[in-house]
Amino acid sequence: MPREPLRALLADLAAGRPGRAPGPAPDVLAGADSIGKLEAVLAIEAAFGIVLDETALARVRTLDDLDALVVAALAASASRPAAAPAPAAPLPPVPAAAWGRPAAWLLTTGMRAWFRLRVTGWEHLPVHAPCLLCANHASHLDSLALLASAGPARSRLVFAAARDYFFARPRLARWATRALPLIPWERAGRLDPMRENLRHLAACRAGGRIVVFFPEGSRSRTGELAPFGDGLAFLATQTDLPVVPCWIGGTHRALRKGARWPRPGRIDVAFGRPLRATADGPDFAARVRDALLALAAAAP
Repeated sequence: MPREPLRALLADLAAGRPGRAPGPAPDVLAGADSIGKLEAVLAIEAAFGIVLDETALARVRTLDDLDALVVAALAASASRPAAAPAPAAPLPPVPAAAWGRPAAWLLTTGMRAWFRLRVTGWEHLPVHAPCLLCANHASHLDSLALLASAGPARSRLVFAAARDYFFARPRLARWATRALPLIPWERAGRLDPMRENLRHLAACRAGGRIVVFFPEGSRSRTGELAPFGDGLAFLATQTDLPVVPCWIGGTHRALRKGARWPRPGRIDVAFGRPLRATADGPDFAARVRDALLALAAAAP
């Protein structure tokens, strides 16, 4: 029975999340956001050499349930004859906006005409290499502010857009994907689409793209930096990408969540020095968060 190794693995994962500890239920699965859940599932699969079924995982409530699921997967794996490894599936195409450069030029011109845009640190964006660009999120204007602020890197930006918001509405999806290159980002915890998140990131990495990622997971209602979701260190290490921190100020005032029309004013975008995830894993999200707050404090 893998119960004790499984408990130790879950304890190690939970130890990386401040304020959480393993209890009678595997809260690493139940209490995590989409990235944290995927991190836990991939760790279990790698440790035991199995593939967990998404439908069965949805029924897991206790450590006994998870133990039984792992035992069943081990038995099924042992009963199958050895086979040659399946070839790796091709990566998905890097997302591209149908309207491409004209849309980017129009959106950028509109942002600069409507708002007084102040940009600092854009030289920290890599000229040719891929990276994750982690920014605070207070408004739908954030993506447009980044587009208008990225300088020569503008054409390499790709935005991780919530699948359950942008892609669940066909009309919105058609317009949004024509204007901006968007990854349909799973944040609802479904396992197969979460695996696809990583495949999209791998495709963007291979294509030298800058993937814009909002670690808060959703727009802040107050404009203050909300807690980060789980797994930022996991995401950075899985993709082996540096993280460029970015603070966007003024968009909450201009178009807060629920508002229908933007108010003119000043928007500040500040890019910071790239950070690398290291063996300190759990502290990496705190380092990125501190970098965002430092950029906010330095804004005039």
